[in-house]
Amino acid sequence: MTVSQGGFRLTPTAIITVLFLAALFSAAIRLSTLLPVDDWWQVLVNPDLNSYAQVLVHDSVLPRFVIALVAGGVLGLSGAIFQQVLRTPLADPSTLGVSAGAYLALAVAGLWAPALAASGRELIALAGGLTAFALVFLIAWPHRLSPIALILAGLVITFVCGAISAAISLSYSMGMNSLFVWASGSLTQNDWSAVARLLPYAAFGCIGAALLARPLSVLSVSDEGARSLGLSLSSIRLLSILLAVMLAAFTVSAVGVIGFVGFAAPFIARASGARRLPQRLIASMIIGAALLLAADEALQQATRFMREIPAGAATGLLGAPLIAIFLRRLPVVETPALPAAERRNHRPLLYLAVTAMVMLAMIWISLSLGPSLDGWHFASPWETQSLLIWRLPRLAAAAAAGILFALSGTVIQRITGNPMASPEVIGVNTGAALGILLLVLLAPSFTPLTQLGSAAAGAVVGLVAVLLMGRRSHYNPNHVLLFGIAINTAFAALIAVLLGTGLPKVYGVLQWLAGSTYSTTPLQAMIAVTVAVVLLAIAPFFSRWLDLLPLGALPSRALGLNVSASRATLLFFSAISAAAATLLIGPLSFVGLMAPHIARTLGFQRALPHMIAAAMAGAALTTLADFIGRVALFPNQLPVGIVTTLIGGPYFLWLMRKPGDRLKNNCSKQGLSLAGTGKERSAGRNATK
Repeated sequence: MTVSQGGFRLTPTAIITVLFLAALFSAAIRLSTLLPVDDWWQVLVNPDLNSYAQVLVHDSVLPRFVIALVAGGVLGLSGAIFQQVLRTPLADPSTLGVSAGAYLALAVAGLWAPALAASGRELIALAGGLTAFALVFLIAWPHRLSPIALILAGLVITFVCGAISAAISLSYSMGMNSLFVWASGSLTQNDWSAVARLLPYAAFGCIGAALLARPLSVLSVSDEGARSLGLSLSSIRLLSILLAVMLAAFTVSAVGVIGFVGFAAPFIARASGARRLPQRLIASMIIGAALLLAADEALQQATRFMREIPAGAATGLLGAPLIAIFLRRLPVVETPALPAAERRNHRPLLYLAVTAMVMLAMIWISLSLGPSLDGWHFASPWETQSLLIWRLPRLAAAAAAGILFALSGTVIQRITGNPMASPEVIGVNTGAALGILLLVLLAPSFTPLTQLGSAAAGAVVGLVAVLLMGRRSHYNPNHVLLFGIAINTAFAALIAVLLGTGLPKVYGVLQWLAGSTYSTTPLQAMIAVTVAVVLLAIAPFFSRWLDLLPLGALPSRALGLNVSASRATLLFFSAISAAAATLLIGPLSFVGLMAPHIARTLGFQRALPHMIAAAMAGAALTTLADFIGRVALFPNQLPVGIVTTLIGGPYFLWLMRKPGDRLKNNCSKQGLSLAGTGKERSAGRNATK
């Protein structure tokens, strides 16, 4: 606490100190309810095996207390190293895909090679974490490892790893609940084995960080300055990244995925005044340990009133507002769109006809082609009629979801002025999923209309929150995406909390979250198609708004557009579309990103043909995904949401592969700007005049 003219002011150091002392006090109170104070030392050194209370404290309470301190400190150190090497305060094992890669490797090994997983957990986690980070690094390298490229690549790698993990958990449903609890980060301990495994690596990490502290400090200057001091930049960066990935992966192998401690601890350390790197490394370890211990103590106190919540979900709730706070402190860069010369499609009807033919061909293939006892073959017309009752409802639901996701993605991209935005990336889908999940778990009964309303409410909350937070930066594309990631993280953490409750409805919800169309009934398919047709019929009325809004607020007002009312209406339309699609196939999808981009690539720049072409492309994509999911692992099946994520994730990364080529060209085609320099701003003002 410091004294100012207005009285006492809490500093970050004081807040962390208060949290740590409160955690110690909470732990002491809980321990005193189990054992008298006089027996504490005996429990620590020589517990009485005939006393249940002493065995419980020695083998469960104390290991959990220690593992929270060790894991928090290790994650704080890992995050500080990542941020120093990559020169971005947004780096963290969870935002860079390291934790998701390590978790996926352990999950695969645990299910398919349990003996190997038991004997080499740390090495398996390290291999998975290194593989995931290598992919992120390779994707962000052409972008000069910019923060937005690193975070977006890490987000997509996390999505893809999560989709594969969901597919595994659905295939092996017996171990699903424990797999989800582990994915959400669990500090529950039954002995000292996890502490014994993690503590030596923590000590090794401290020694390695101490040896690398001086070379890492030199990385704060320019690369030329570091080389002039005789520093081998590639070697130092490689060793540092290996150390950071190792610390994060070994933590995942011990306690599961615990996100954002590695981001929050260095963030608070800098805010507390730790400017020099050695100070920041030490402070990050201490703060990380205090944060995780405080979060775990709060969760254990909350178990008096509810089921235990995974620690990783709680830290995810902590990380989302920290990202938002940090981004709001960044300098505001105005990024109005430029009316660039566009390569328009001079034969729109021909291209629309070709797109429609592709969509119809995918529908025909999905209905008639499939494996059987005699191998692959196309069903005859009379055979197809007998298959319609099984294949047509799920196909109709998948196609309708593709149309709805495409409409939502097109509207969001044109409103935000960002061709990389989509309902999946900026938290709209996750908000809709959270709304549906709350309804399913809390309401005794519900109707399709109440489901749609709950999903729409969650989608509206997510989208409005992103746009409100991006208002200060004038909807800077990078800020909008990162704010969306923050909202996505918060909603995903809440979903993980609800899934970790172990309620009987969880398995059915999990199958829906993966995007399953297995149990679609003809009535549900009819409702889905009706909603898609109605929203597709309404979309042309918004074409003028969507043509004008990318030009910016001032030009739009000058042309007679009520910007606030039009944005609000379009937001509601986009949220309804995303909510209805999420209700059909779950939130796992990249159709809202891929379909509008495919339509732009074909040359559809004006809003109306853009939406129509995107809707056709979206229907073709989800139809293809449903077909692949039905036949890829026959007789087993994969949900359409998982397949679209496995297709869309690499597609998203492909879009990012060249910073100065495809991405900027796509932006200029739609009249969008990714950077917004001073010259661009002045050119934009002159153009609007």
